[in-house]
Order: sequence, then structure tokens, then C-alpha cells
Amino acid sequence: MPFRRIFFDCDSTLSAVEGIDELAREKGLFDEVQRLTNAAMDGEVHLESVYDRRLQLLHPTRGEIRRLEQRYRETVIPDAAAVIAALQFLGKTVFIVSGGLLPAVRPFGEWLGVPAENIRAVDVEYDSLSGEWWNYQKDHWGERPDVRYLKHDEGPLVQSTGKIDVIRRLQKGHPARSLLVGDGISDLAARSAVDRFIGFGGVVRREKVACAADIFIAVPELSPVLALTTDAAERARLRDSPFAAVLARGMALLASAQVSFARAAWRKSAVRG
Repeated sequence: MPFRRIFFDCDSTLSAVEGIDELAREKGLFDEVQRLTNAAMDGEVHLESVYDRRLQLLHPTRGEIRRLEQRYRETVIPDAAAVIAALQFLGKTVFIVSGGLLPAVRPFGEWLGVPAENIRAVDVEYDSLSGEWWNYQKDHWGERPDVRYLKHDEGPLVQSTGKIDVIRRLQKGHPARSLLVGDGISDLAARSAVDRFIGFGGVVRREKVACAADIFIAVPELSPVLALTTDAAERARLRDSPFAAVLARGMALLASAQVSFARAAWRKSAVRG
């Protein structure tokens, strides 16, 4: 039976960067902030203990956070857009659930073809009295780009175990089979909200995720996700579509050592279709 609802993480999954780390790079604080990010993503500390700490250290402006979306585009996983388009071609519903910053994640996700209503991330508020508050210069969205970060939404996505709540809410009333793709401990913690969890190590290999995932992708490609979510009938449709090449690449990777399975039977079933 194919999967109908596909959830993707954003940072280090759809894009090859961690957004907050990239903000730190601009301010010369990359090493310090990256250590905090990796500690949270590897499960050494709780995400909530470092989330606001990193942003308070950086105090990014609205303009800096918006420029992060361009960085996501520049470092997008090369086949991400094609995989998402192919999933939607088959009538599957695609979501992005991320602990990244909503003002950057949402436009990046829309650029990839994911509807805004299917994108969840952490929203932020800005200090209206920061920057040159007396200057009425605004950007093309009609907002001041120089205002600085004040605080973030205290929702579940700033917690190490929060994604499970978000995905469960999105799944309510939808019994179709679902699958989650992500690189970090926060993604692994949400595995019980879906039918299958795929760990993505194409950007950063996190050993706890690699060992515990149902399936683990070790290359910077998402084409295996397309192959894993489809049945024989759907693959036949793809082979007669513009997505034939990305499916073929995904099928080839399923049969290789670059994609590992917690159960040998799953590999057999996936390769056989």
C-alpha cells in the first residue's frame, strides 16, 4: 500500500544548511552557534534549552531572516523540487514541519511547490523600537527590514519532542498511510505519529538517527523517498511522465548500500514494488 501523506523536515533535509547556523555565519559566530545546534540535533541537550539562546546571541533583523530564504534556495538538495512535484503529481499531500524560522522556511517551501497551509515552522516577533525606528523606509513587503528579533513562538516546534504533536494534529481525520523524512533527533522523536520514519543523512549523519530509523538515506538525494512512497501502479504512472528519471534514480539507490533498512523484508518489498 503506498504512502499518501509525506512530511519533510527543512534544515539539513530539503536544504543543506541549518538556518540559524547560517545567520550566525554572517555575524562571525558560526562555530559557537553550530555547537549548540549540533548538540540539540544529536540529542545531547534539549532543543528548547538552546533555541532562544541562539537567537538572543544573534539578534537577527527581519531582513537577515528573510535573506536566509535565499540561502536555503542556494543550498537546496538538488532533486528536492522534482521529488515533491512527483509526489504531488501522484496526488499525495506534502508537508514541511520544521524547527526553523517561519519567515524563511515558508517562502522556501512555497518555492519548492508546497502550499503555505502545509508548512509549519517557528514564527518570530520583532522589536518595533529597534533599528532606526524613526526611519520610515520599508521593504517591498511594506515592513521595516532593520527591526531586530524580540522573541519566538513558544509552540511545540521549539521542543525536542514537539514535532509529534504538530504532525498528529495535521494527521487528525486522515487515516491514509504517512511517512516522515528528517535528519535530527526531533524528527526521530515524532516517528510514532507516522507509519514510517526515514532518517536523512545526506547532509549530516547523526548516528542515533541512523541506528533507530526505519530506513536511512546516506546520500544527498531524496529520490529514494519517491521510490519508497509508491506502489507498482504509481511507478508505472511515473515511468510515463516527466518524473521517470528521478524514479529510476531512486529505485537504483534502494538496491544499493546507500539506503539501509531496519528490516530486510522492507528492502525486498521496496525494490520489488
